[in-house]
Amino acid sequence: MHAALVLPALLPLLLLALLAVLLAAACARGRSLLPDEVLELVRARRLTRDLPGPGTADLLFRALRAVDGGRGAYAFLSALCRRHAAGPAFRFCLGHVTMVYLLRREDVEFVLTSPGLTNKAVMYSALEPFVGRGLATLGGEEWRRHRKAVTPSLHLDILRHFVAAFDRHAAALATRLQQHHHGRTLDVAPLCGECANAAVLETVMSTEVPDDDAGKLAFLEALPAAQRHYMRRTARPWLLVDWVFAHSGQHGDYVRVQRILEDFTERIIREKKQAAGDDGELYRPRKRLAFLDHVLSSAEGAALSDDELAGEVKTLVAIASSSSMDTLSLFLYTVAIRQDIQERVWQEVSAVLGEDLSRPVTPEDLAHLGYTERVFKEVLRFYSVVPLFARRCPADVVLPSGVLAPRGCQLAVWLPHLHRDADAFPDPDEFDPDRFLPENCRGRHPFAYLPFSAGARNCVGQRYAMTFLKTAAAALVARLRFEVPDGGPRSPRDVPLILNVTTAVWKGTRVTVFRRT
Repeated sequence: MHAALVLPALLPLLLLALLAVLLAAACARGRSLLPDEVLELVRARRLTRDLPGPGTADLLFRALRAVDGGRGAYAFLSALCRRHAAGPAFRFCLGHVTMVYLLRREDVEFVLTSPGLTNKAVMYSALEPFVGRGLATLGGEEWRRHRKAVTPSLHLDILRHFVAAFDRHAAALATRLQQHHHGRTLDVAPLCGECANAAVLETVMSTEVPDDDAGKLAFLEALPAAQRHYMRRTARPWLLVDWVFAHSGQHGDYVRVQRILEDFTERIIREKKQAAGDDGELYRPRKRLAFLDHVLSSAEGAALSDDELAGEVKTLVAIASSSSMDTLSLFLYTVAIRQDIQERVWQEVSAVLGEDLSRPVTPEDLAHLGYTERVFKEVLRFYSVVPLFARRCPADVVLPSGVLAPRGCQLAVWLPHLHRDADAFPDPDEFDPDRFLPENCRGRHPFAYLPFSAGARNCVGQRYAMTFLKTAAAALVARLRFEVPDGGPRSPRDVPLILNVTTAVWKGTRVTVFRRT
């Protein structure tokens, strides 16, 4: 029988099963037979029932198939936003999660700037093995204390010292492409990932561990494994209930991956502290070139426990490596498709670097790569590399649009919808870096463009990301030329996208690489 016919018939059983799971979880924790979670779920569903959105049976069939298919998830959520674009919001209910997707900038601004709405949504808990208990997942006073400790160590003056490392790893990637892939077509995303990982490990951890070290190799292999675990859990919302997940077949490998990430991070911190001695003074590195060194040598950072510090390091490494990999590979794919844009980037890089295009990129050079920066800004708008933000609603809130967001629901923003708003971005389906010229940004709503979120919980690493991306682009485009192979997309709008924590290209970012003569 067709699944679309079977699911409605099974819906009562599925809901009963969910209720049984929640009751069992509550009983296992010594709760009453009417736990707060069940009452809050019923109340949130009742108070949001007038919002449009897909029916539960339809959603179970389509959402699970879409998320498991990867590419379908991106298209599915984008289609829901288009379908309900006339209204301010729509409801998305699956399992015990009640999502309210916001479609108006005014509501998005309210949520991202409200002091009472700073706690991340329930699905972020599944990120912990991937990013640790750091700024991406913490809330309340704990988050504020960590933010105060971490932010000074990503100051612009400190980022300047990272440029040499970024350039060295990008130049090594260019050399590898020149020597082994000249004239060949390949998926550049994995190589961009290796470049990003190497740069991140050096500038975040300042680790001098050899490349063949078993712990380091296991750490790098565990990062994508943790990402896959996250996607599996969010594709099946019942697995976001910790008690349920602990009894699932995935839990054993989840714990193994988590342990690998923790072991290597804790080892690096321990070795740095041991090098500092036991005199009780702040850590004093001989060469303060890395994020971890700066945190350890600050009074705020020294106040973090080893576990807290490990969580922040793991958070920055995981998020920086995955988002940088996908943004850089999408940049290369775009300039391969749009040769006119690639030519302008190359001309700008050539003018900045001068006669010796192989010389290292310097911090001073980055200030003169204005067009290259605009290309990256448009990449982040057009593809929305980090496509989803969500907050947990701790109390009933009436949004500026009049929508009631009840306690317990999750308020979500799907950036591909926000970033394709024609009022803010004329011809939004066209890839145009010049829309970020100063004169074209005037009057644009400040919450129309949110590649790094906004408000108090904006991304602490956004300047780190842009510094790496501009440096890597200059080093690569100065040495190489990229083309899209036959059969590839002819326009950026034809690029098939997949939702995989960050946005990536379905079936790989395949380009043909040529040396510049």
